[in-house]
Amino acid sequence: MIDRDALAAALARARPLILGHGGDIAITDVSENGVVSVALTGACRACPNLAMTFVGPVRTFLMAVPGVSDVACDQVKAGPRALSRLAGLLNAHPYPAA
Repeated sequence: MIDRDALAAALARARPLILGHGGDIAITDVSENGVVSVALTGACRACPNLAMTFVGPVRTFLMAVPGVSDVACDQVKAGPRALSRLAGLLNAHPYPAA
């Protein structure tokens, strides 16, 4: 079970980075098996760096919350191998290469 306060605190760490670029982020779902789904809004929707923002601070901060098994964002159109390489380049939480 995921502590909702810890999840909100993790999101609060990522939010200033996103707000500073004209976007925002929201949690859209938390599944029973610990998958947290997020959506980026505002300028982030059309940003060419959306995958980097997701894999870097967003996924890394949320994966640090006990009980979170994965973080998903339907807006990210990169494949698992590309996201895995990005995570490595950003020194972010590892992304499974599938």
